[in-house]
Amino acid sequence: MVICSLALSVWANDSSEFLVEDVAFIEAQQDAARSEEAVVLPEHLGPVIDTNVLAEDEVEQTNADKGNILLDAREPWAPAIVPFLDASDGVEEQAPLERSEPKISAPSKILAVDVHPKMPRIAILIDDLGYNRHGMDSSLSLPTEVALAILPSTPFAMQTATSAQKQKRITLLHAPMENQRELKLGPGGLYANMTEDELKATLSKDLDGLPGIQGVNNHMGSLLTTKANSMAWVMETLKGRSLFFIDSLTSPKSVAKKTAQEYGLDTVSRDVFLDNIRTEAAIDKQFTRLLKLARKNGSALAIGHPYPETMSYLKKRLSSLEHDGVLLVPLSFLLVSSQGEPDN
Repeated sequence: MVICSLALSVWANDSSEFLVEDVAFIEAQQDAARSEEAVVLPEHLGPVIDTNVLAEDEVEQTNADKGNILLDAREPWAPAIVPFLDASDGVEEQAPLERSEPKISAPSKILAVDVHPKMPRIAILIDDLGYNRHGMDSSLSLPTEVALAILPSTPFAMQTATSAQKQKRITLLHAPMENQRELKLGPGGLYANMTEDELKATLSKDLDGLPGIQGVNNHMGSLLTTKANSMAWVMETLKGRSLFFIDSLTSPKSVAKKTAQEYGLDTVSRDVFLDNIRTEAAIDKQFTRLLKLARKNGSALAIGHPYPETMSYLKKRLSSLEHDGVLLVPLSFLLVSSQGEPDN
């Protein structure tokens, strides 16, 4: 027991010494902290106010207004300028950027896939006009794209030509040419036994008798259109007047179109005769063939006559042509130049 009591006494003395030393150490640390100088904040954060040097009556107010201590400072505070925001502090001024004009790029080339295919086109020519009023009136009532071919020196030739000219409709001389069946040609006919001067004089008289003529096509002519010399004289006459030529193609042996091209005339051949048979069913069949050829080749030319059946059919059929996806165009749109290219 005595030994235990002595041991406890020694331990208690040591512990008290340790506690005293700890307290002394803590107090020394606090004194050292109070003796250190106040930490100075960077200048741009404003001045630091040491509450230790304030009067006692100011300390209380300072502690209450911690957020407003900068506003209560004795001297006004101005923020320091941050160097990298001051363009004049060691930073060279940059020259203003020059505006460059926007570059205009050239349009892209048009590719074949960008081009819409042309709508198939048809042209219609009405032959044999000039003999009667009914034929004149009915043909002039058709769309103005329909061209008219007028026989020379006929009773209504001049009136038909004048009326067509007022409509700005294409008109042709329907030049009578000798056929293989020896059918009568009427006034102004051109024959295979004519000399060059005779043929040219007759053709020139036919042309002079009609105003506003823009071209010529052959009436009959299954014989004359196969004669190279006669066709050369015809084309020489037309070239001097800047007229075009339409080959009615009354003979598969015709050299008219070929000769016209050789003389530099715009030309084209007939594709379909509409009314060799004068019934509506037959005319409709031929018109359907015309549309088929236009869709296949891009264009096609039909020739008809001023028969009542033909006029009645065309008035009805041409008014609804857009439903067929085919375009009715003036005859001039189908003409081919001497270089083999369409004029339109």
